[in-house]
Amino acid sequence: MPNIPEHLRQASIALLESSAGSLSLLQDALEAAGLKNTRVLADPANGLAWLLENTWDLLLLDLDMSRPGGFEILRLLRKYLPENQPILAVSCRNDVESRHRALDLGVSDYLCKPVDHREMLLRLRNHLSLWFTRLELDQERRWLEQRVEEHGRELEKTTETIVRCLVRVTEYRDNQNGHHMMRIGESVALLARACGCREEWVGQLRVAATMHDVGMVGIPDYILLKPGPLDEAETQVMRRHSQLGHQFLSDSAANPLLQLAAEVALHHHERWDGSGYPAGLKGEAIPLSARIVALCDVYDVLRTPRPFRPAWTVKEAQLYIREQSGRQFDPELVRLMDRHMFEQFESLRLVWSD
Repeated sequence: MPNIPEHLRQASIALLESSAGSLSLLQDALEAAGLKNTRVLADPANGLAWLLENTWDLLLLDLDMSRPGGFEILRLLRKYLPENQPILAVSCRNDVESRHRALDLGVSDYLCKPVDHREMLLRLRNHLSLWFTRLELDQERRWLEQRVEEHGRELEKTTETIVRCLVRVTEYRDNQNGHHMMRIGESVALLARACGCREEWVGQLRVAATMHDVGMVGIPDYILLKPGPLDEAETQVMRRHSQLGHQFLSDSAANPLLQLAAEVALHHHERWDGSGYPAGLKGEAIPLSARIVALCDVYDVLRTPRPFRPAWTVKEAQLYIREQSGRQFDPELVRLMDRHMFEQFESLRLVWSD
């Protein structure tokens, strides 16, 4: 008898036949070879149910059964079981057509009756070795995937820590912002989710939006901290913050979050009608990320007091947003904001109060 390695002797082996079958005679040969964990299923219907509900490693299937037939059982098993789980067909049919049919339905091997015990054990050993190797590889693959996910989460946490530092620097340079950056991140996430955006993208945009004004660190203090309105020349310098922010963030092209942040920083002052800056993009040529941030940014700025003006009231700010639909803002986003968002934005202002 062939040598069966110790780790294979623990395999769970099922033998499915009809009540008048002969597979039960093979059980003695299996046990003599050290395979003690065997089970004979002598009823096709109940045996099929057991095979679908329980865990096992290899099946010896009698194809000569009826009601349901062996081929029908094989078809059902392959429909619901792992593709590579070993099934060895046993049949008195030795014609090419029967073999081809069984192989086409997914048997791992085909044995003819009367079964040669040595041949059966050799083939069974080989298929079990292959099956357990696949199980080990699957387990290793899942472990590696888990490690990759853990590494990804650690990297994401590190990136968000760096982002928070960047945001603090920006807020420090423009001491009028208060919690503006944090409110923008949360309000942007609300609006992006209402648009039906993927949750992963929503999470990235929530963080990326907080960096939309990171380019402000490159604007001179005499302009950035001027207590009154800017003149034309100063306005042109101030507008450079969008390109500066893009330059600061676009060096990290391999990071999807920072790529998105660079996109937002560059385009959040574009206008739906094409009159914005820096590129004068129009309509849907403006990235969705920037359209969402632009709307949330303007609403929060209007509701926040500045040195040269008081905060606009809720009604005044909401009226402005509606009036600028199709001009400054994406009309579909304004519709969503008007229907669902204003009250939630005001709640965020209470949570992230200046």
